[in-house]
Amino acid sequence: MDQEDIYCGYYRGLNIFYSEMKINYEAFIQENFSIKNKKGEIVPFVLNVPQKMYMDELKKDYPSLEGIRENIDKARQEGFSSLIDAILTTDFIFSLLGKLPIISGQIISHKKEEVKPLFQRVDLFLNSWLEKNRIQRGDVLAQDNQSSYMKAHNGAELFVGSAGAKTLGRGGTLQNIHWSEVAFYPNTEILNAEDLIIGAEQQVADGVGKIFRESTGNTRADFFAVEYFRGKEGLGEFKSRFFPWYLYSSYKRAIPEGYEFPEEWRNKMAKYKVSPEQIYWYIKKIETAKDKKKVIREYPFEDVESFLTSGECYFDTESLKVYLDRCLEPMKENVIYA
Repeated sequence: MDQEDIYCGYYRGLNIFYSEMKINYEAFIQENFSIKNKKGEIVPFVLNVPQKMYMDELKKDYPSLEGIRENIDKARQEGFSSLIDAILTTDFIFSLLGKLPIISGQIISHKKEEVKPLFQRVDLFLNSWLEKNRIQRGDVLAQDNQSSYMKAHNGAELFVGSAGAKTLGRGGTLQNIHWSEVAFYPNTEILNAEDLIIGAEQQVADGVGKIFRESTGNTRADFFAVEYFRGKEGLGEFKSRFFPWYLYSSYKRAIPEGYEFPEEWRNKMAKYKVSPEQIYWYIKKIETAKDKKKVIREYPFEDVESFLTSGECYFDTESLKVYLDRCLEPMKENVIYA
């Protein structure tokens, strides 16, 4: 079977996910991709609540799903990294079949040790689509080192690397970038997150492609925190979004008979509309943690908790949060009488 026959057959299958130059990512991912769950089982990729919420927000703010520029502050293991990588893999597939322009995408982890699991996840997405459609890997891939890089016969590329990789240059052309766990990128005189990210992002033309900066929080003064709050204030081209831990329904725990919640936790349940089983999970997480500040940072109720609880603050972090909660938004304009 020659290349033209192969591609024509695939086009017919793709049409149910594709119309008017727009991809139905949610449908394509759930129909074609498999993922490894927390038990280590290979299962169909079914979007969870935070992932569905995020897809709805993306479709609302980017109707064409082009020119996406995102800062995502989120709790641990809500599935945003998986969803973003599935989106980039979908673009790679549609690109290699000629339904999209030739796309070069990069997925960048915060440390070298994470490159392999990130690539394995992308590889699983691709392989599950190949197997479902009875496609041989060599039919669509011209280069494939099966560790960090794939290139299609038509030139579409997908690379997975770490924040210190030499391949992250400034002179090429990219369309898609996923910065994973940005808040934990290196910050030294030799290599720092701001220079690395801003430099690489210059390879993506304005108004095209997708750039996702996704992370749990770290320090208030790092590049990700500064960019997140800039986006929250409507400054620059990146939109900032926060996803608290309690959106992920799996974070819950059975409550022992007779257990009475302290007033502090009853107040949180009322304020954030959190179920008793969820708040009990959080309480036990705090009680059993060696580093309670790290738990608050990684499972925040509010975005400010993501950045106030790491490192050693001169002021007490709980007091800082109370005062920040009382802050009023500055007036954009008004008449002030002396």
